[in-house]
Amino acid sequence: MPDFPIIDSHLHIWDPARLNYAWVKGNPLFDKPYHVEDYARDLGKVRVEAMVFLECYADFTPEGGQYIEEIEFVEDEAKRDPRIRAIVPMAPLECGLQVEPMLEEMVERHPSVRGIRRIVEFDDAPRALTLSPSFIAGVNLLDKFGYHFEVNVNFTQMDIVREFVRHVPRVPMILDHCGKPGIKSGAIAQYRNDIRELAQHPNFWIKLSDLPVEADKQNWTDADLRPFIESTIETFGVDRIVYAGDYPVCLQATTLPRWVEVLDRAFADLGLSEADTRKIYRDNANAFYRLGL
Repeated sequence: MPDFPIIDSHLHIWDPARLNYAWVKGNPLFDKPYHVEDYARDLGKVRVEAMVFLECYADFTPEGGQYIEEIEFVEDEAKRDPRIRAIVPMAPLECGLQVEPMLEEMVERHPSVRGIRRIVEFDDAPRALTLSPSFIAGVNLLDKFGYHFEVNVNFTQMDIVREFVRHVPRVPMILDHCGKPGIKSGAIAQYRNDIRELAQHPNFWIKLSDLPVEADKQNWTDADLRPFIESTIETFGVDRIVYAGDYPVCLQATTLPRWVEVLDRAFADLGLSEADTRKIYRDNANAFYRLGL
């Protein structure tokens, strides 16, 4: 385990009694509340200095969503654990410039908001959505408010991201979960090609998280994940990578302590210095999410 408290840049908490999440219905692992106390319990020996909440795909329609309500829910959780230092909600960026009043409300009423995530992975038409002029306009609007954008796709959709980033030159962006690479299918060559192109954009960062979930969930080993960890560090360097746990989604395949141990071994084998290890586990997230720690 790191001998210093780390920053977890990807925490999910939810309560189906307070907001609606159709995607958890009937799932024995996820169809129940996950509060900040559950996260604190499941950390085990991992010491965490701060957490960043990521939106949990609460139900939405073209007419509206639970965007502000989810922020308010997390603010209540943060009253019980002030280590929740930042919030990344969802917003309907596909509405283009019409989303501006909502962003203004977030800035004025919810200072913990640092950026916006819009999961395009699960959209009926991910390419049409992501590359639409209105969506691109909505993402570029984030620059006005000092917000970043979080990209969530899987490896079959990375070609969309490679095209999308060319239209967003100023807004800081970060790729969640290494783009959910094709670990089970051994798609390391594709992964290297994808991130090599993305890393050429200086405003683009990557989140080192969730790799066990993309492998054989029950039977993965360090050897399955290591090529993807190594390629991420070799391509992006240690200055644009942030650690994340992705709790409780990670529980499909690992515990938080086990995931940290996997990274510890990889960092040691790669010869990362203590300063470089601190960057990935803490300092980069502190800078990207503007936590002020």
